[in-house]
Amino acid sequence: MPILSVIGRKSLSQRLLVGLLYLVLTVLGATMVVPFLITVTNSNSNDFDYDRFSIVPRSLWSAEDRFCKSLPVFINRYQGWFAVLQAQFPGVPETWTSWRTIGLDSKRSDAVAAAYLRPQPGQWELWKKQAADYAEFSAGYPLEDSLTTFSNEQGSRLVALAYERVWAEKNPEAARRAGAAQRQQAALNLLSQNWGVPIPNFFVVHFLGEIRSPLTQQSWVPPFTAKQADYTLIQQAVRSGYGTPGVIAKWTGFLREKGYSKADARALAPLPIDAAPDIKKLWVEFAKEKAPASPVIPNPLRLAWNEYLGSDEAREILGIGDNDRFDISYYNRISGTQYASLAATPFPLPAEGFEKLQPLWTKFVQDRYPLRLTTITVTPELEEQYQQFLQTYPSLENVNALLGTTHASWQEFRLPSQMPDSEAKVGVWMNFVKTLPAAVRQIRSSEAAYQQFLLQKYGSLGKVNETYGWKLERIEEAFPPYDKACAITIHENSTSFAWAPLLENYGTMTNFLVSRGNAIPVTLWLIFLSILVTLTVNPIAGYALSRFNLKGKDKIILFCLATSAFPAMVSAIPGYLLMRDLGLLNTFFALVLPGAASGMSIFILKGFFDSLPPELYEAATIDGAREWQIFTYVTIPMLTPILAINALNAFLGAYGGWEWALIICQDPRMWTLSVWLYQANEWWVQTPWITTAGFVIASIPTLFVFLFCQKIIMRGIIVPSMK
Repeated sequence: MPILSVIGRKSLSQRLLVGLLYLVLTVLGATMVVPFLITVTNSNSNDFDYDRFSIVPRSLWSAEDRFCKSLPVFINRYQGWFAVLQAQFPGVPETWTSWRTIGLDSKRSDAVAAAYLRPQPGQWELWKKQAADYAEFSAGYPLEDSLTTFSNEQGSRLVALAYERVWAEKNPEAARRAGAAQRQQAALNLLSQNWGVPIPNFFVVHFLGEIRSPLTQQSWVPPFTAKQADYTLIQQAVRSGYGTPGVIAKWTGFLREKGYSKADARALAPLPIDAAPDIKKLWVEFAKEKAPASPVIPNPLRLAWNEYLGSDEAREILGIGDNDRFDISYYNRISGTQYASLAATPFPLPAEGFEKLQPLWTKFVQDRYPLRLTTITVTPELEEQYQQFLQTYPSLENVNALLGTTHASWQEFRLPSQMPDSEAKVGVWMNFVKTLPAAVRQIRSSEAAYQQFLLQKYGSLGKVNETYGWKLERIEEAFPPYDKACAITIHENSTSFAWAPLLENYGTMTNFLVSRGNAIPVTLWLIFLSILVTLTVNPIAGYALSRFNLKGKDKIILFCLATSAFPAMVSAIPGYLLMRDLGLLNTFFALVLPGAASGMSIFILKGFFDSLPPELYEAATIDGAREWQIFTYVTIPMLTPILAINALNAFLGAYGGWEWALIICQDPRMWTLSVWLYQANEWWVQTPWITTAGFVIASIPTLFVFLFCQKIIMRGIIVPSMK
């Protein structure tokens, strides 16, 4: 019977009441739907837009937003990445010091992106020429002097594939018989042995320390370790398309067009570091058109020089007052130039035309310039000085031990012109080079290498300006056009870049959950046992309290209700101690038994049994039915809606409950999916969009269960009220 009569609904007050009820229900529904939509949106985000917490991703309709969202693929994670972004992309505000700041500043980020999405007429063709030359230059630039961006997931995946391949080559017979889990464990054992540390799984492998290497520090050198060697292999893979959305698929297709088989093309994607010269030429040919930019950037050492210009030491040398600052106006004033920003000033500093800056440059080279990028021209005088320097060590035997030599006299030692290739020799060589004046040092940098590349290719600065549309006065003003290369790469792979966050986040989390050996079967068994026990213990207990005149029945019912008055975690400690004393830790018994009986469910079921007509029991008894037959064939069929609710609650408790499962099972082999999701949240705390994708994946079974059982749920709500 409706609450409002047909006639009453026509009055204005009743219509307003109905409208208010619908409004309240709509708002309450929105409070449930909106958080889930935000979660879904965040699962399709990255560093750029995770903190927006919007219902619908802005990148769906904004090309500018998609462009900026693609930039973290190229520039991210390493030290000073925002300075690199500002130097490589003119027009980037100085206030942008994090991707979060950039993502929340939609107006200015759109303005920066628009300059690359809608260039002036004729600019695009010039950009393609610049980007093609940059691809040729960067393909051969040393990896040890390059900034590299890749995620922990990408790095661990590459390491896993590399070590599985190495293990398979060493054990071909075992590799043919081994399954995926066995191959992965064998590769993990090989990795632990090679790195000299125990590694529980590939998901804990990361290269953040290597990514954030201080490339601009004077005495820093790449460590001579197995992990550093693996990092170099990853750098090569990243430079040849790995991690750049869409590039590997296009590179494989390019190789197939050149006549390579499917297997050979797959083996060359990404390009191995020891690939043949003809394959490397093919990669350059491909990269010029489809992927001129990669997340591996030749280290822009000019940023360290610009930072030094603003240091206290530089101010003291130039005699700048405390109230003044070294900015581009001061630079132009003392140099007689008209540069728009420090990022446009020449590097390395030319020998002519910058006399007032020469003392700063000399000091910078002497005390700040990375020694690993330094070369010295060996002369007899320098070699004699080097031998005298070695004599400051305790003894000849000590120096021989350090350098791995067996010389009988100091005169037999020779001075290397560049940094040696062993850790002990590096320290001695650097200590000596620090004593040399800047005048005898020849320095290298990515900028100087690029400038030399242009001169070799085009012959003169005038020809470079004509080809690129530049108006440079000095070749030292030519810097790698990384921003143009990024624009071309994003344009050529726009669809892949748009889908990249979604595929990366969900792919990573799916792989994580599936590869957790026993997670899925343990979860399924726990759900099955929990539902089975719930549908057995609670109905029997409720039936017994309703049908039989038990002694102290009222106290039992009160006790059942009292258990619902306390949070479940109150009983966690005594429950754990009980399971421990019974020897049930890390078993399904410990997971299922503590929640087998629900006081509230027993109380509700007892009330339902009480509401059934006594004539049903009497008729069944007259027909000769036993008690268990009455329970099974008379009452249970009438109990289906409520049992469905209980089963649903048992499913939710078993599937989503991670606290008890983590407490009672310390063995990872007994962890459920929810526990692994909690663990994933601890591992990927710096990249929460990945675990957000995991939450969405975990919610899908619950969603389907609710959709499948919604009619039964409604019957469970309506039937008891009708009784």
